[in-house]
Amino acid sequence: MRDRYTEVREYVQRLVGSAGGPTPDAGSPAWCALADGDQAKLIAVLTAGTRAVLEDELAALDDRRCAAKETAIEVAQAANWSDVARRVRDRDQALRSGAYIGRVSA
Repeated sequence: MRDRYTEVREYVQRLVGSAGGPTPDAGSPAWCALADGDQAKLIAVLTAGTRAVLEDELAALDDRRCAAKETAIEVAQAANWSDVARRVRDRDQALRSGAYIGRVSA
């Protein structure tokens, strides 16, 4: 599935074609001074809308990243690391001494 920003950006690019270029920021005094029929005015609004979609997508990505980080921290804090270290140490010692022979699958 493609993200919303890519869909919107490609639609605007198809709509505008090669007519794009520098335009005043939507709502700025320079933009307000443009005639309503000026294509630059429409392109500025489309650009602003596209930027808003991008900002929403970036915020959603950050939310997912933060949630994954919080989950990883919870998992890490839930482990009893003393027990984990003891098991690893015991396993390594058993391997070195020959007391443990690992299974080999055919």
